[in-house]
Amino acid sequence: MEFSDTTYSWLGKTVLIVEDNETSNIYFEAALRKTKAVLIWARNGLDAVEIVKNKNQVDLILMDINMPKLDGIEATRIIKGINPEIVIVVQTAFILSGEERMCQEAGCDEFITKPIRLKYLLDTLNRYLASPKEI
Repeated sequence: MEFSDTTYSWLGKTVLIVEDNETSNIYFEAALRKTKAVLIWARNGLDAVEIVKNKNQVDLILMDINMPKLDGIEATRIIKGINPEIVIVVQTAFILSGEERMCQEAGCDEFITKPIRLKYLLDTLNRYLASPKEI
């Protein structure tokens, strides 16, 4: 799906993508390239926590649940303890019983499942990253 460069313009916003799967990383890179957001990458929850501790400018985190070292649910819990204002959108390929509830209890703001449709991804992130006049 094509979109104009101005449809989703998040200039000045920083998105932290926490994902250990290379195929997903390629998808997110392609999907978010034209949004003008700064993209930061982490391969696991521990790296995401460290990035948040050291980079206060993260506006939104796109968090995978199933990762090595520290899963996305626990990473979300820790990050929200550090900075409850950071928006965390949890994404997963697995829909386990109670998983969405656990993510909400950990503090996530949104829960989306893979495969993620491009327009749905962009619209979801846009709710949090667009300036109020653009929504």
